[in-house]
Amino acid sequence: MAIEKPKRKLQIRILVIFVVFTAILGMLGIRLFFLQVVDGPKLQREAVEQQTRDNEVASKRGTIYDRNYKTLAQSSTAETVTANPNEIRQAKKDVSVIAAELGAVLEMGASEIQTLLEKDTNHVTIKRKIDVDLATKVRELDLTGIYLQEDSKRYYPYGTFASHVIGFTGTDNQGLAGIEMVYDEELSGVPGRVISLKNALDTDMPFQQEKHIDPQNGANVVLTIDEVIQHFAEKHLETAYQEEKVQAGAAAIVMDVQTGEVLAMTSKPDFDLNNPFQLVDEAQQAQIDAIED
Repeated sequence: MAIEKPKRKLQIRILVIFVVFTAILGMLGIRLFFLQVVDGPKLQREAVEQQTRDNEVASKRGTIYDRNYKTLAQSSTAETVTANPNEIRQAKKDVSVIAAELGAVLEMGASEIQTLLEKDTNHVTIKRKIDVDLATKVRELDLTGIYLQEDSKRYYPYGTFASHVIGFTGTDNQGLAGIEMVYDEELSGVPGRVISLKNALDTDMPFQQEKHIDPQNGANVVLTIDEVIQHFAEKHLETAYQEEKVQAGAAAIVMDVQTGEVLAMTSKPDFDLNNPFQLVDEAQQAQIDAIED
């Protein structure tokens, strides 16, 4: 009996250890199941986001033509200046120096740029839609944490011409009025992407690998508007508008009676499509400027 008692205790101890290890392995198995099966897709996405930098490449917006294929709205190549403040901070670069050099090229206030570069983030936009020559000057500065992204800029060759018909786009190239808004989905196209590797400090890997997905440019839109007839309609409506001093505005439409096609459509006052948020009427602008806060 004296020998059986220690043996019994040893068996109980081994059983307890076995149960504990089995329970631990079971919990690990359940946890592993949740990590691989239940949370697997989510963790995969987070890992890809953590290890890669995904930059959007703007697609070229489609051209708007009149009935004779005269260009009324088109897109030109531009670039957007962005920065990674955290990368600049980790590299221990002088933010004030970077801001001063960048401000001199972009014709922006150094203090404004410095405020952006001091933010606790991985991405800020410094200036949108700069032309190719200016982008080249920025690139030549070779500043740490400063990047250039492909973009496009909308240009309207005739200024105020058919402004209410054509409409205009916003800073993200989305249509905000007129044909630009109504056919925004067709004109926009599909943006491309540049996917590159980054490290835990959110800086580029020394062995850079990039995957380029080309953008799909937007479709063109052809209007029934005739550029020549539209010019005449606008000219004569402007004369009538000024001579009659119409307070509520004026409008005119020219149609083909055989087909019902609109050959010209205009209304006054109008606005400059290349600067749509600024009033063309100097008298109205003076009245607004005279209003006290």
